[in-house]
Amino acid sequence: MTSAEAGGFAAAKEGLKAVSAQTQSINQSVGAGMLSLDPEVAEKAAKRVEEEIEALQGLYSRALALQRVKGLGDYPDGQQLAKRFQDKAVDAEAGALPLIRLLQGELVKQAEAFRGAARDYRSIDDQNADDLSRGIQ
Repeated sequence: MTSAEAGGFAAAKEGLKAVSAQTQSINQSVGAGMLSLDPEVAEKAAKRVEEEIEALQGLYSRALALQRVKGLGDYPDGQQLAKRFQDKAVDAEAGALPLIRLLQGELVKQAEAFRGAARDYRSIDDQNADDLSRGIQ
């Protein structure tokens, strides 16, 4: 177990998996024709997700400071502690910075999924309108 995993980012990694599963579920429902959203509702949902992406950018900027911890001294204990902070920031498996970027990427996919559901809604609406107009003629 890395120091990043031991430092509490394992729960964040599990949260990322949950968001990924939610995005996949939305995409599967849209792809199967089981989910279509009113375009206005879908856009509001996508915008809300994009607000979260922006908030994560601020968190990312603050977490960058963990990469270089100064002031802990030149003794081995201080250097080890500084290394643990660095690992918490950049560890490829469980570091804060990679996890934030992965979550942002997943949220981009989720916003796209909501917009895809709106396209399906429009497509179904257009098809219904065509069917009705053919029925009237």
